[in-house]
Amino acid sequence: MGGIFWVVIAMLVGFLILLVLEKGLLVSATKAMSWPPGPPKIPIFGNLHQLHKGGRLVHHTLANMTKEYGSIMTVWFGRTPTIVISDHHAAWEVLVTRASDYASRTLPYKARITSAGWHTLATCDFGSYWYSLRKGVLSTALSPVTVSAQMHLQVNDVIAVVRSIEAEASANNGVVNPLIHLRRCTIRLIARLCFGSDFSNDKFIQEMDCVTEDCILQTSHTRLADIFPLLRYIPGLRQPFQEVYQVKCRIENLIRPLIIQYQSSESPNPNCYLQFLLSQDMEEEVVIFNIFEMFLLAVDSTSLATAWALGFLIHYPLVQDKLYKEVIEDSLKGTIGIEKASKMKYLHAVVKESTRMRPIAPLAVPHKAVKDSTLMGRRIEQGTSVTLNLYAVLHDPKVWIEPHKFNPDRFLISRGEEDEDNEGAMKGMERSFLPFGAGRRVCPGMELAKIHVALILANLVKSFEWLSAVEGQLPDLTEDLTFILRMKTPLSAKIVPRCT
Repeated sequence: MGGIFWVVIAMLVGFLILLVLEKGLLVSATKAMSWPPGPPKIPIFGNLHQLHKGGRLVHHTLANMTKEYGSIMTVWFGRTPTIVISDHHAAWEVLVTRASDYASRTLPYKARITSAGWHTLATCDFGSYWYSLRKGVLSTALSPVTVSAQMHLQVNDVIAVVRSIEAEASANNGVVNPLIHLRRCTIRLIARLCFGSDFSNDKFIQEMDCVTEDCILQTSHTRLADIFPLLRYIPGLRQPFQEVYQVKCRIENLIRPLIIQYQSSESPNPNCYLQFLLSQDMEEEVVIFNIFEMFLLAVDSTSLATAWALGFLIHYPLVQDKLYKEVIEDSLKGTIGIEKASKMKYLHAVVKESTRMRPIAPLAVPHKAVKDSTLMGRRIEQGTSVTLNLYAVLHDPKVWIEPHKFNPDRFLISRGEEDEDNEGAMKGMERSFLPFGAGRRVCPGMELAKIHVALILANLVKSFEWLSAVEGQLPDLTEDLTFILRMKTPLSAKIVPRCT
């Protein structure tokens, strides 16, 4: 009984200490700068109790809050205030106009474990090191020469995907789960860009598929400890972090042998990303996790973008028919190549609209002010965290007509000098279409990702008609948010081979 008494006393004392800290933080923050309006918070927990209200996902809740508090608001994640932006004008100011002012990151502790202490391109702060990494990846893995050299191999990958999906359908009464085929296709591409060889290591591909999946799933398990750091040290709550360290070891054991193999090669490819990283005299851990980051950011983003597009095409068969007509008009026989896919306007409109409806990262990686600045005329102090709700920006009714309706034709509006309404609509959509970010920290693999998704989607629609797995029951397009936006129920579909 006495032991329980002292535990209760300790908890009460701890709670009072947190209250004092909370009050001190609020007073200092209020004195330092004038925060935008936001929902009322409670001590210690901030607005956490409101973020999943009614079972909604966070990006939906934040988008709904703008009706009351405006498109620039303050939300408290525990005792930490963050400015949440849901307006394309403010987003553009942060990403482009004042890009150098907001070029640093605010990241979870878990990311530190799987980024060599925030030493990867996506996680490090803006500066000479970041610039060196970005220049390196753009001059090797993502250079025009390297990407061009991949074209015929990408087409071979697409042929392999079509065949593997066809084989699964034959063994399963025409029903397929395309996501695993799409993921492994992307892994092959990224492996070639990183290691510089015609990659066919199936064991590596399978293990990388598993470890990227596990790394992303661990995010949700450690989120609470990011808000309340003391939880990391409570024995019963440390398991999620122990699991992250286990994933870290798996990543190192997976990539290290390929680094050794590359270093012992008699003719290593000088244009691959690994060669650049090794030339920078980095620690092995930093090399490993810069390589892994390429897979982490590419595999799910491109494969899920394709899966979401297929799901929408099943829901909207007229759109699928229109896309099929464009595809066979430009390429009746054989596999569609990159050059032809890049010229298909309706194909790219479908990809854009699917990405707009289901942005893979609806809450962009938070930015942090590296110095005192302003935001839409409001003074912002150095160190302030700024989060972009890209979902809200991409569903803003002031920019997008019927924003919750899947309509690829919205991206086919042609500009005309005499049509000021069209001109304004196009400019608004261009400034609002930010699934890859913009400015200095725009995704360096944006162009490759767009053509990769378009190439695969074009060939899948050309090869098969995509239907509901169960007749009369459309696929579930309900969202599930971890680190990225997934389908709550992974896509399952019935395919019928085309005659072409």
